[in-house]
Amino acid sequence: MTESIAESGIESRLAFTVKHWCFWQSVHHPQTKVWPKGEILPHNQGKADMGFLPAMQRRRLSPLARAACAVAWRCRGENGDMPSVFFSNHGESQYYFEMLEELAEGEHVSPSRFSQCVHNAIAGLASFHGSSFLPYVALAGGTEGLFSAFLEVGGMLLDAPQVLLVCYEQPLPDAYLPFLTGSQTTWALAMTLARSGDVGPQLQLTREQANGPASPENGLPKLVQSIISGQQSGYCRQDRAIWHWRLDGVS
Repeated sequence: MTESIAESGIESRLAFTVKHWCFWQSVHHPQTKVWPKGEILPHNQGKADMGFLPAMQRRRLSPLARAACAVAWRCRGENGDMPSVFFSNHGESQYYFEMLEELAEGEHVSPSRFSQCVHNAIAGLASFHGSSFLPYVALAGGTEGLFSAFLEVGGMLLDAPQVLLVCYEQPLPDAYLPFLTGSQTTWALAMTLARSGDVGPQLQLTREQANGPASPENGLPKLVQSIISGQQSGYCRQDRAIWHWRLDGVS
């Protein structure tokens, strides 16, 4: 799954078969040309449709959790249960910022509120609501950004025939905006990825080692933009690397 080629300046390559993908965003996206084997869910007035869950369970989910659970549910419905990797740079930032404000004012933190804002909370909720008993990993952003999740998927595919990848973000609280770029909408993307060579479109990721600051992504990550616009190749600069992607096997 990973190939090192130090002499050419390319550090690693990843290859996957895209079996299915699903995307949701809190604003309307005109569904024109997109990557094959996928779908864009209706924005539903900015609230992901969770009609597959009982009302009591839906009410307990934050907008970000609704988004992630909705796309994960669709992929599991298409391809069955599988191990999963959940990725978000900042997770439930609205929840934990409110909790920090309460602590600063000398108030006590509700245990239930704390449990909702830990970084693996959404992964646990999605697994619970999807009746999944298989392993999952919850990752935060680092120097590789979104692509660290694909590295994790590549490792998990050594032991599993397919893996569910779920990425999600929401706008940061206003207090963070002078210091961090972030998403302007709430969105979630789920992908069912299998080993390369299976039937279906082939996703090639190449990591080229490089120095320099990452390109700020104030909005959807460039790879996500490619998926929902049908662009079959592109690249993104991270702190220590340039990641290239290409989708092959598309008729």
